[in-house]
Order: sequence, then C-alpha cells, then structure tokens
Amino acid sequence: MTSIPRLVVVDPQHEIARIVRGAVALLARQVVLVDVPDAAEALEEIDRVQVDLLVTAATLPGEMNGLELADAVSHMSLATPVIVLATQDDPRPDPDWLRQQPFQYFVRPVAEPFLRGMRIALDGLPVVHADEAQAVSQELTDDVPRVDLKALRALMLPLMRDVGAMGVILADRLGRVLIDEGATGYLDRERLAALLGPSFGRMGQVAELVGGRPWAMQYIDGERIDLYALSLGLHYFLCLMFEGSNRAAMGAVAVYGRRAAERMIEVMGEAAFAVPEPAPTALELETERPREAAPAPVAPVEQHAPVEANDEPPLDPLPDDAFDPDALFSQPVDEALADSMFDPDTLGELAESFGEDGSGRVDLDAARDLGLIGD
Repeated sequence: MTSIPRLVVVDPQHEIARIVRGAVALLARQVVLVDVPDAAEALEEIDRVQVDLLVTAATLPGEMNGLELADAVSHMSLATPVIVLATQDDPRPDPDWLRQQPFQYFVRPVAEPFLRGMRIALDGLPVVHADEAQAVSQELTDDVPRVDLKALRALMLPLMRDVGAMGVILADRLGRVLIDEGATGYLDRERLAALLGPSFGRMGQVAELVGGRPWAMQYIDGERIDLYALSLGLHYFLCLMFEGSNRAAMGAVAVYGRRAAERMIEVMGEAAFAVPEPAPTALELETERPREAAPAPVAPVEQHAPVEANDEPPLDPLPDDAFDPDALFSQPVDEALADSMFDPDTLGELAESFGEDGSGRVDLDAARDLGLIGD
C-alpha cells in the first residue's frame, strides 16, 4: 500500500501552508502537511521521520535562512526535495549559483510554475529551475495566422468554470502551448500539445472531404485525467482537463465547449480558417532574381518528343487501406449517452453533480487569491 507523502512547510507567517494546500488540491493529491516555524524544527522533523517534500520561506527566524536550510537538507537527506518560496522583498541569490543547486526556487506570486514544481517534487522528477522553464514565444510564425491571445484567454477562464475543468490549454497545430490556466502542471503540457497538434493540423484536409468549416472534439479517457480537445478553426485547438474518469463532463463540454469555441473563432476572425500562402517554388524565385550575366553554354542533351497532355501516364490507384474510416472515427460512441447528452433534465443533474468544493478542493477564485493561477 502506497504511503501518503509527508510535506513539511517552514514559514513563521503561516502563509506558505495555505499556498501549498491550494496547490495540493489543484493537483488532486493527498498529503500529510506539517507546518513548522523555523529551520531548526524542520531539521528535527527530517531527522525524525521520512519527509517527501520540504517547502520553506526564504526569510526565516534564527541563524539559518531558507536557502541555507535547503543546502543543509541536501547534505542531510539528499532524497528530500526542497522548494524555496521567496517574496518580492527578499534578496535575490546569484542566478549562476542558483542553477547549480538541487532545490527549486520561486518568487511569489508563484502561479503555474510552482504547481509544476510541486508535481516534479512529489513525482521524483528531475529539478527544473524557474529560469530554465522557457515560455513559448507568442510571436507566431508566418504559417500560423496571428490571433489576439488576450481576448481568447478572457473566454477560456469562464469556460473552465462552466464545465468544472481543472485546467485548460490553448495550443496551435505546431504543438506550441500559447495559454494555460488552472492545474495544467499536473501533465506535461508541451508534450501533450505536440502529440495532439498534428491531428488538428489536418483539419484543412478533413474540410476538403466533408465540406464547409468542420468542428471536432476529441475525448481521451485516462485513469488519472480525462481530456477533451476542441478544434478552433484550422490552426488552433483547446484542451480541457478533468480529474479522473469523468465521462459525465461530455455533455457540458459539448454544450459550453462548442459555444466557447464558436465565440473564439469569431474573435479570431479570418485567421481561424485562413490558408497560408504556399512557399515560392524554385522557378518563381529564379524568375524574381535579377540576372547579372547570361548563363554559360551547356552541352546539348538528347531531345525527346514532347509528351501530349492526353499521353500522361495514369496515376497509380490508391491502395485499399489508404482510407481507413475506423481510424478516422476511432472513438467509440455510447448511443445512449449521445441521446441523453442534450436532455434538459440530464444537463440539470450534471450541473448539480458539480456541487460545492469539499475540503480537498480549491475553487478558481481561491486559487487566484493564493497566486496559483493568473487573473
């Protein structure tokens, strides 16, 4: 039987404990949390029992501050990960020195990087320092039309609240994460976007088959997390995360998600379904390039009779397995669930099932107050 992780929080002001509890709730983890006021008691706790994570303030009473405590723990118990939380008023350590340390360092307000840091520490993954977590540039390349990310973000937060999702991600068909809100640090969001991006990148080809401007929703049923991915035109997609197996959310996502997707497409305007200009061919580049001198003579080549248009060799027929409808429509459909998806009574029961947050949960406003997510 797996033991519940033991967390020690070191903060004389008792503020960090609230942040850690909120982060643990967003990550849907069960922990035993011990709150101590100074470094001496933290070291006594580590010496007495196994500690799975220590989170400390940078400024502490006594002879040892948070950075010195983290260094002491690394020598005393190398298997205990440490996170140092500093305030805006705390002196900053040397960045080069900090990169060499085995602990993580964040400055409040912590926001999403702290959630990822908590997940890394609890799962025993390699440390990623804050300055190494490079955000993907919002300057989109020429082959993906630019959109107003600020306006799209304003629509993502209400959607996350309406459907009861734990996190939401906006990415483009090249697999780049552009916006993320909520507890997205629970997953490797960059890898997720890279895996889903190519499928949504083929929306233009699907549109040629079905006509018009298609909309798609993918459902991934996982043991720890359920995912609903919604297409936003030809170039972008939205991913909603739910804790555990949550098929009941399908009706809410189909209604509110579709509605939000249509509003986002309206905000994108022509960029949503814009087809990028093809790159110029070598012949076009050669035509545009000014000629400085006549080309050197070349040896004559054997002449062949011109090929008439009607004499073109026929194209090879496509193999029988070139189009696999089972692969295109691989998601099994529960017809009973589909029939009741839009039933008003079902949706009403679904809304009531969201209920109020229990003691092990944190709502969106509380998470924002704790600085775990942005405004």
